[in-house]
Amino acid sequence: MHLLKPLSKLKPCSRKVLAILAIFSFIFLSACKEENKPKETPNLSESEQKTLNNSEISGKYSVKTLNNNTENLGNLIFDFNSENKRLAVTTDCNSIGAEYKISENTLTFSNTISTRKFCQGAMDNENTISKVLRKVEKFNFSEKELKLLSKDNQVLISLIKTEKSE
Repeated sequence: MHLLKPLSKLKPCSRKVLAILAIFSFIFLSACKEENKPKETPNLSESEQKTLNNSEISGKYSVKTLNNNTENLGNLIFDFNSENKRLAVTTDCNSIGAEYKISENTLTFSNTISTRKFCQGAMDNENTISKVLRKVEKFNFSEKELKLLSKDNQVLISLIKTEKSE
């Protein structure tokens, strides 16, 4: 016994139902197909776009100048992590950490923390960094150099990029 009848033996009403089912099946299956369209970027404000485009700030930097001083800087390394928006500063003695925020041409630091081991001489630079980070409001960034600026565009810290963050 055959379960399926040839189309020619179906009643006209059944043919219409089959045609409608075929059309709906095609539409349903077509709607499920995922196209390789580029994903649309959400509407972001200019400041948010600037923040997203500044992942190139990530990396390690050595200190060129600290508060107009180029001498006795020791081994100061600034490590910007754009994924976590964190700055880690290693010195000859202690470590300093802070959160940072970039929007348009502003750069601000907050929630600064520090270890507090006593080290003769090295603590001068650490204290200066902690004070200067509070004054940073702007930045000037090129491929190899990052300058942290005050509100009136005074260079507070000049950094030279040594490597990208991983």
